[in-house]
Amino acid sequence: MASIMKMIGKSKYKYVSQIELSTGVWWRGAIFGSGKNFRTEKEAAIYIDKKLIEKGKEPLNILKRM
Repeated sequence: MASIMKMIGKSKYKYVSQIELSTGVWWRGAIFGSGKNFRTEKEAAIYIDKKLIEKGKEPLNILKRM
């Protein structure tokens, strides 16, 4: 049975939103056609930055270029 995902808020980070599932409230990071749910907003933002780095782009949220 598929779970219903309902967006309930936006994040201060790009490509991160707050969602509600049957298991509770989660943060979702979604970019480039893939997404993943996390318990914290910060974890979702780091996921987005890692995906951007994989594609050869600059991180936008938490991670910084050295």
